[in-house]
Amino acid sequence: MTFFKTMIKFLTFVFLVFFLGRCNADCDPPSDVKSLKEEIKIERLEDTLFKSESVEDVLAFLTDHKILKIEFLGNDQYPNDTVLAEILFSRITNPDIAVLLEETRRVFGDMHDLKAAFEEAYAYMRKYFPDAKIPKIQTLVTGFGTSEMYVSDTLIIIGLDYYIGPDAIYIPNSYPDYILRRYQKQYIVPAVMLLLSDKYIATDYSDNTMLADMVYYGKKYYFAQKMLPCAPDSLIIWYTEKELTDVSDNQHIIWGNFIQNELLFETNHIIKEKFMGERPNTYEISAVCPGRIGAWVGWEIVRKYMANHPEVSLPYLMIEKNAMNIFKASNYKGKAPKLF
Repeated sequence: MTFFKTMIKFLTFVFLVFFLGRCNADCDPPSDVKSLKEEIKIERLEDTLFKSESVEDVLAFLTDHKILKIEFLGNDQYPNDTVLAEILFSRITNPDIAVLLEETRRVFGDMHDLKAAFEEAYAYMRKYFPDAKIPKIQTLVTGFGTSEMYVSDTLIIIGLDYYIGPDAIYIPNSYPDYILRRYQKQYIVPAVMLLLSDKYIATDYSDNTMLADMVYYGKKYYFAQKMLPCAPDSLIIWYTEKELTDVSDNQHIIWGNFIQNELLFETNHIIKEKFMGERPNTYEISAVCPGRIGAWVGWEIVRKYMANHPEVSLPYLMIEKNAMNIFKASNYKGKAPKLF
């Protein structure tokens, strides 16, 4: 068994114990959160789509689900809806896609665990944001269409075939391993919470510094963690447990690099992308430093800020536009190295 698959199975175990399984009593939601739970229904659109017996049936399906057609299937990439319907019908009648559908049903079952995770996350959301509405949740299997997920405050669409996991017969072949490992069932709800956080984050668009980007992502991760307090950090930021340990232990080196190279005030997009973008490693710091390291440091800054200011509420954090104010008030200076 490869190291990659071993790590994936380990992360799956961690998730089942600490997130879906709720075996840890400390993860039991407080009474004020339990009282806010509402039942969530997940509409399995793949069941409807795969019952189509003709292109006309698929075209009617697309007509009934306009947002899915536009935002999830990217109908603007095709000359007209009929062409899209023809391609979809060709896919769902392909025997290989039928195998993919059955595998998806095997992995996701009746959606009980995913449904419970969504219900709890939304209960926490209503605790902090009482006016939060529950979006309609839909799933689809298309044989790796144009998107794996669409999220708005009214509708969530999940391409289940992306999230079967590393042992799937068919996996998205356009992603490298360091990205592919996040395409598993346990990552779905954290990913949705990260995307929904944008609804609550106020942004100063005139501030183009790397610090502003770092604090922005720090807020996103902090928001997702508050909605999913029992989820391990690895599910929130998509690092392995070893990567999390390494960046934490070497925080002084990472932070020293940011300070020495005056990166906090950097506005050059190409340079910012090296520390904020999706990469297997941030080679400018170390060959083993994971990508998006600036976002992780931003999360640490926000955590430190909130720890130092317990009077600050989550909604207030979200609407504070001044990244420099948050940074200064956090008193973040990296973490001193371990002494042996």
